[in-house]
Amino acid sequence: MTTDYMQADSEFFSIVDREGPALFATIKTTAFPETYRAMFGFCAKINSLKTAMFDMIESDNPYVFKALFRCYCEHYLKFLYLFVRFVLDKSDDVGAEYFSYCGAIEARDYATAISMAEGLLGNAVVVNIAEVLAAMYPIAAQLSMSDVESASNQFRYRSILRYLSREVPGMIARERPFLAKIVPSYALLSSFVHGGPWTDVDMANYSKPEALGECERDAELVFLITASVFMFTAASVAREYPGLGRIAAQVKTIIGRFLSESNHDEA
Repeated sequence: MTTDYMQADSEFFSIVDREGPALFATIKTTAFPETYRAMFGFCAKINSLKTAMFDMIESDNPYVFKALFRCYCEHYLKFLYLFVRFVLDKSDDVGAEYFSYCGAIEARDYATAISMAEGLLGNAVVVNIAEVLAAMYPIAAQLSMSDVESASNQFRYRSILRYLSREVPGMIARERPFLAKIVPSYALLSSFVHGGPWTDVDMANYSKPEALGECERDAELVFLITASVFMFTAASVAREYPGLGRIAAQVKTIIGRFLSESNHDEA
């Protein structure tokens, strides 16, 4: 069944398909390569999650939709932190910190997990974390692991919310429906990621028509956020490349029309 949000998403993605190459090509000449790389990456990752969630509605699978929606919420919050800091700082620092500090923590956790798994299988694996970090994340390698952990915490849920509340007063409010929905959903849907018992209670309602209806309402929000992430990214790039200002304007038109036709409040 083709729904209004799917039609709007199709119109949006035609813009991505047409304008994306010019937008993404700026990575070669920009003064902010790390931040652009991070934002472009989130455009792609968030769109992939959106597509998967739409597929879950088509296959009548509310459980996986909610698990993906929880992941989607986290992606959006991290993107929003990158975007707001970039707009306010006007430097490449936030992108460099994202890749260096978050990357270093992920590399450490990955190496630890591999060593533990191989140990359970009776295999001895020695991983020199310091060498790995020096090769892959030289900025992070200059710090102690506790300092890297602390630096990476800025990209965590609670830290992001504190930052947004402090730097952009009113951004997290009932009148701003994107975050008003995302913030509680992040907490409420955590059980779907970790396989907690609350999911059993939720699954008891999946035979009811309203279960999929709730997912479809969330899918409207997913479309709006995905389009907004691309629009915010395009608007950020247009500060450095004014000739690309048309891209954000085109996406804004589609978002505005969808909000008007659906009687939603704009975020």
